[in-house]
Amino acid sequence: MDIVQIFRDVFDVFFSGAALISCIWVMSYMWWRWGAVTAKTSSFIRRFACCSSQLPDGTNEVGVAESSLARGDGRIKHSYIRPGPISEDPPRYSLKNLDLPLPVMSSEERSSLEALRDKVADIRVGRTDLSTLLRFLRARKGDVRAADQYLRESLRYREQLDLNRMETHWNLEAYEKCFSPWWARGGIIGWSLDGGIVGLERFGYSCFPDLLEALPWEVLQRLDAVHMVRTLAMFEEDSVRRQVPLGNAVLVLDLAGLTWNYLNPKVARAYGKLVEYRDFLMPNTLSHILLIRAPGMFSVGWSMVKHFLHPDTREKVQVASGDAQSLQLLRKYIADDTIPAYLGGSLRVRGDPECRMVLGGGTEVVPPEAVKQLLTVLGSSANSCPRHNHNTRTLERCSGSCFGWWPI
Repeated sequence: MDIVQIFRDVFDVFFSGAALISCIWVMSYMWWRWGAVTAKTSSFIRRFACCSSQLPDGTNEVGVAESSLARGDGRIKHSYIRPGPISEDPPRYSLKNLDLPLPVMSSEERSSLEALRDKVADIRVGRTDLSTLLRFLRARKGDVRAADQYLRESLRYREQLDLNRMETHWNLEAYEKCFSPWWARGGIIGWSLDGGIVGLERFGYSCFPDLLEALPWEVLQRLDAVHMVRTLAMFEEDSVRRQVPLGNAVLVLDLAGLTWNYLNPKVARAYGKLVEYRDFLMPNTLSHILLIRAPGMFSVGWSMVKHFLHPDTREKVQVASGDAQSLQLLRKYIADDTIPAYLGGSLRVRGDPECRMVLGGGTEVVPPEAVKQLLTVLGSSANSCPRHNHNTRTLERCSGSCFGWWPI
């Protein structure tokens, strides 16, 4: 089951008309509205709307940005698990078909895979190796026709963003280097007890609602696309090196730091859209999604609605609140030497318990200076904004509210 289907299952439950679920939704909406009123001003002072050079704690924003970059926050988020000395060279996604290891399949699934291979024989640009086809097939529960359609949608998405020329035509200085501490605020930290790759994202401290207001949608979309392409490239590099198939990864979402702004329906729709785009690039790679340090109300709501979900979703998505419960959940799937020390494990990257070289800028807010620098670098680039065929655009045209461009 793919992550987009999980989102759909959850939304189906919340909007199914059941009285209990309706009450939960109404209470959540009232909770958000009340929080939005009380936190409206403080949130912007705390993050982006304040344009002064001083952050609320008195720290100079330029100093915070420079410190994060000098420290190397997020610099090895995709390459940390390579053997040998720490490498900052990012993994590169192959545009050619790869002979990747395949998992055990039933005779029926193998026949479906062969049927899908025949169906996509006309595709000339895009990956159609068996490992890729199998992930799309499983994302559509063995439906060959639906898998074919989904693969072609994915290829159209790659073409729309010009992803196949990312290495040669994108401004990676902007999309990959100068904003690496702040998006995505996570990375690959090791392997699970079952041998699957483990990724951890500090979503609660990602400042996602504020980034939506500070950045054009295309910029945020491209930042995330680079992150996902690099992640998939490392998944495949690791698969070749260890000769293990894809599809058994564990995603940990650390929800500590969530604010009322995350309950804004626009924010929820925006993140849902990013999840959909992520699944275009990496379908059916996860075996478990662990939501840790979740707010108490979130855990209560989940404990009530999970009984209405498909058993596969209940097994795949698990939620824990508080440090102790979260650590207990993590240890079911991950060894202590892969759990960051800030969560109670023993993993430290160059002595740092927050593993910021992998996971990005910890709990720090995104400095306004970092946003300005990103837009400045993009403003001088001839391929900064994709929706206008990579023509040069001024910084003014690349700035403004993302919701005016929202692709819904």
